Amino acid sequence: MAAAAGSERPLLPRGVDPALWRSCSSRSASILFRVAPGGQYSDVDRLTEAGLGQDYDSMTLARTTEAWLAAGLELQRRVTHVLDGLTTHVEVIGSSSVLGLMAKPIIDLAVGLTVDQPVSPTITRLEADGWIYRGDAGDDGGHVLVLEARPWHRVAHLHVVRYEGKSWRDYLRLRNLLRQSPDARSRYEAVKVDLAQRDPVDRKAYTVGKTEVVTSLLCGSD
Repeated sequence: MAAAAGSERPLLPRGVDPALWRSCSSRSASILFRVAPGGQYSDVDRLTEAGLGQDYDSMTLARTTEAWLAAGLELQRRVTHVLDGLTTHVEVIGSSSVLGLMAKPIIDLAVGLTVDQPVSPTITRLEADGWIYRGDAGDDGGHVLVLEARPWHRVAHLHVVRYEGKSWRDYLRLRNLLRQSPDARSRYEAVKVDLAQRDPVDRKAYTVGKTEVVTSLLCGSD
């Protein structure tokens, strides 16, 4: 299963003047591209208050807290509301959905679309709500979007994949396995911590190492 959205700095949101983006303060930039009409969008502030968020050029791990879990569920509810009429299949996934597990301080969500559902309306709705579209990663994460608290500082990743497809099933299988099995948590965490502590962090090796242990864990759970 693919790692969360890539660590390289993303392209600017659609239609954004690069000079304007660079000239904005961190706070004004995040407000400009996060707040929905009417100013009702405050979820990003609640995510950062819960201790979530990481720069694109950073690689830090911390233990998943109850506050992270609550923030993930709140974001799941919001995305479900945003996508009302398109899909009801929205799940919190990844290490930050497993209490006590070492994880990057970033919420991961999966959105499942059936084979007859086009992707474009979902992307459009999410972009209108402040998500930044990063492109189609195919089998390595589906259509990837990120939510930023300020430029280059992300608090959430979202993967749009086929409902009940392999990626969807693997996301949920891994999450449930890590929640239920102390041995699986220990094996997964040991690999992640070892890879994250290397200096400098080799992001390609981190992704490959995670993929290898995830594949091993899922095969062993069959």
